Amino acid sequence: MINTAKMKGRIAEKEKTIQSIAPDIPCSAYTLGQQIGNKAPMNLDTAEKLCEILDIREDEFAEFFLYKKLQ
Repeated sequence: MINTAKMKGRIAEKEKTIQSIAPDIPCSAYTLGQQIGNKAPMNLDTAEKLCEILDIREDEFAEFFLYKKLQ
C-alpha cells in the first residue's frame, strides 16, 4: 500500500504535481492519482519510475511503497 501522505509530500517538496509526473511514467494523471491514493494497484515499473522522478532512495522505498495502515 502506498503511503499517500508521504508520497504527496515528496511530490510537493520536489515542486511537481501528479499532472506533471504522469507523462514521464507514462500514464494519465487520473491513473497515477488513483494509484497514489490506493484506489488502483501500482506495478513495480511505475514505482521505480516514481523513485527516479522524486529522488526516492533505495533505503526509503519501504517508507513510500510498503506502508501498512494501522487500524
